[in-house]
Amino acid sequence: MKSIRIQYFLFAVLPVLIVSCTKLEPKLYSDLTSNNAYQTESDINAALTGVYADLAPFPGDGYMLYNGYLVMTTDYTTDMGYSTAAGDPSKLSDLTYDVNNRYFRYNWQYLYQVISNANILLSKIDAVPMDDTKKQRVIAQARFLRALAYRDLTDGWGPVPLLITAVPPGQTADMPLTPVADVDKVIIEDCRFGIDILPKSWAAADGLSRATKGAAAALLANVYLRAHDYQNAKTYVDMILALKDEGVYALNPDFKNVWSESNKFDKGFIFCILHEPALNGGEITNHFGPIDNKQVPDRWQYYGVSLDFWRKYSDQDPRKQFFYYNYEGAAARDGSTKHGFYYMIPAPGQTTPPSDTVKFLPNVATKKYSYEMISNSYYDGRTISIFRIEDIILYKAEIENQLTGPAAALPYINSIRARAGAPVYGSAGFPVPATKEDMAQKILDERGFELVFEYKRRPDLIRFGKYESTTNAYLTSRGLPARAKPNMRYFPYPLVDAQLNKAMAAENANRLP
Repeated sequence: MKSIRIQYFLFAVLPVLIVSCTKLEPKLYSDLTSNNAYQTESDINAALTGVYADLAPFPGDGYMLYNGYLVMTTDYTTDMGYSTAAGDPSKLSDLTYDVNNRYFRYNWQYLYQVISNANILLSKIDAVPMDDTKKQRVIAQARFLRALAYRDLTDGWGPVPLLITAVPPGQTADMPLTPVADVDKVIIEDCRFGIDILPKSWAAADGLSRATKGAAAALLANVYLRAHDYQNAKTYVDMILALKDEGVYALNPDFKNVWSESNKFDKGFIFCILHEPALNGGEITNHFGPIDNKQVPDRWQYYGVSLDFWRKYSDQDPRKQFFYYNYEGAAARDGSTKHGFYYMIPAPGQTTPPSDTVKFLPNVATKKYSYEMISNSYYDGRTISIFRIEDIILYKAEIENQLTGPAAALPYINSIRARAGAPVYGSAGFPVPATKEDMAQKILDERGFELVFEYKRRPDLIRFGKYESTTNAYLTSRGLPARAKPNMRYFPYPLVDAQLNKAMAAENANRLP
């Protein structure tokens, strides 16, 4: 299987001068600049690969943006995440963050890197001789990636500086903040272009994880849903479901197999990031994997799912078992051949382990990013899903509930539950939600159960109008103050950037806990 190899294409590399201790004559290794880097079709393809790479950047270690950092702002700042790490991670899960939180800083930085490099590519491609069909597809992919970055920025920060052309360094200070509705117009235009130009799927030789017609439709549906424009969202959700009917997408009959490393490109993935350990391995298994576990050793459980959220699953839902808990550790405490600690979930209110060989788990690690591993290397080959068909089916349930009512939403939510082996609504003990409000809550819950740690929770809670109530219930269950307030639906702008932008600096005072 061929994926888009993650590598960096340097758009403006200054000449590199190496000075020897004995020969004071500089040696020029490169004179590549943004002016001469875009000459051929090969240059354009390398540049596009670089924009894809920006989604999962690799600045020494592969954990930035979609490789892990983004989940800290999309999921940890809700009822879903719980951190045992001191500093910035705990400040997010406790809602005590400040403007200098590194997850704000780096996510902002890398999202704008996607936008900047997409804009540079778009500004150069017209002058490069290429087959027009290929050229239009490159343009459509670059615009899709830019639109995705703007979706993520506006989800997190609301109004942001809008850059749709290549802007020279030094000219971005004090740029005005563009309202979300106006940013959405750019996203919508970019996605509609992608729907017209991009193929339904790519051949393996081209790279399976490229943006497609379905990916553009999924992003467009998401943006319309965010604005509660259900009729327009329905148009694009139905477009994707029609592609499913054509066989472009399929619901895997085993929810676990979606995440098997032997199934890197599941038929349900609409847009994803592929990794290979030896080429562009990430660290998502390290951060999301279990601590001291025999099957997945030497991982950190740095990003853990809160016990409060895990307990929301029905005991009859097999997805509740798709986490690491109640297991024997791999390491012996004294170096002998005896087993090590036993890691278990405490009962609610239980504070003392039953013996000195038992440790209570403060959170649980999801199996999504370590299930059926082929390679146990430090840098993993896990696939990261950005849009998948399950997400879209639950969008359909949300839309039908709002436009028609619970009965119209029922088949869609039940299809996800049935595939997972969970009791469907209408079976014994699981009555059909009677009102739109009740069904909306069930759909929100289902999105959490199915899409845990897939960068969805915070935007979902905000869209459903449940962010403050859900997050505060979680905080108070931990004995913390109910800190979530409407002003915190957007994050404070990163300190370094706010220092260069008066509008950001003025707004930050209204966004802190």
